[in-house]
Amino acid sequence: MPNDRREGKERSTLKRQAKSVPTTLRRTDSRSKPVLFLHGLDAFGTAGNDCNATFGKMISTLRAWGYSGTLATVKYYHGDTNCTTSLDAAGSHSSFYQRTDAHQYGSHDMDGDIRHLAYHLAWTIYNQYSSKGVTVDLVGHSMGGLIIRSMLRYNQENNASFPPYLYVEDVTTLGTPHSGAGYASLCGWAYQCTQMATGSSYLSDLATYAKNPQGDGGTDWTNVGSYDDGTVSTSSAVAMDASHKVRYLGTMNIGHSDYMNDVSDVRDADVEYYDRGTPWYSSYNSPHAVRWSDFALLYGSW
Repeated sequence: MPNDRREGKERSTLKRQAKSVPTTLRRTDSRSKPVLFLHGLDAFGTAGNDCNATFGKMISTLRAWGYSGTLATVKYYHGDTNCTTSLDAAGSHSSFYQRTDAHQYGSHDMDGDIRHLAYHLAWTIYNQYSSKGVTVDLVGHSMGGLIIRSMLRYNQENNASFPPYLYVEDVTTLGTPHSGAGYASLCGWAYQCTQMATGSSYLSDLATYAKNPQGDGGTDWTNVGSYDDGTVSTSSAVAMDASHKVRYLGTMNIGHSDYMNDVSDVRDADVEYYDRGTPWYSSYNSPHAVRWSDFALLYGSW
C-alpha cells in the first residue's frame, strides 16, 4: 500500500508506464469487457443488499444480448448477499476516510464514508483487472454511482492512497443523487445519508473537483434518471458533467428500483436526452433503461 515518499515515486513511475501501453487505452466498443455493478444505500437495520434481486434481471438480459465477460456484483456491506465479488479484502479498513464505528464482521455498514468505499473499490479493480492490463466498465445504482465517481476523482488526482492507475472505460449511473436527495435528510443516523443530503460538504466537493472524473485512458460517463423516481430527482440524477444524459418521462413509470428491471427491447420509450455539445432533445421511440445502459457501456457515442 503506497504510504510513504518512496512508494509515491514508484506509483508515479507505474502510472507513466501504464500510459505508454496503447492497447489498454483504446476504446474497445466490445461486450466482452468485465462489468462491475454497485448497488445503493441501505440505511436500515443490518445494512445489506441482495445483489441478485437488484441486478439479476439486468445481468441475465445483458448476457442474452451478447455480454461474454465477467459481470460482477459488488459486496461492500457486511449484510450483502448473493454478490459475486467483495471489496473487503482490497486495501485497508484503517486507511482513507476510515470510520472506526463503521466496520462490522470485517466489512462495512451505513456509517462508512463513501470515499472509503471508493478507496476499496479502486484497489479491487486494480488488483483484479487494471494491474493485468484489463479495462472494465461500471454500473452504479443510486449511491453506487457516487462510490464510482469518488473513486475516479481520487484516481485522477493521483492520490497517494490509491492505485497507480485504473482502466475504466465506461460508467453508467442509474438514479444516482449527484446533487443530493431529499430522503437523505430523513435518515441522519446513517453517515452515508448525511453525505448524500442536498448541500452536504461531500457533494459540494464532488461538484468542484469531480465534474467528470477520468480513469487512465479516459472514461465515458452516462447519467440516467426518471421523472417517476420518487427518491432521486431527475435534476440530481444528471447533475454531473457527463457526456451523455437521459431522463425517462413520467409515461414510462420508472421508479427508483426499476432502472435495472426495464428490460424491454422495443424502441418505444419516452425520454429527454443530451449528448455533450448538443441541446436536450425529446424522443418517443428510444431504448428502455437496460438497453440504454447496454449502448452506454458498449459505445463512446451512438
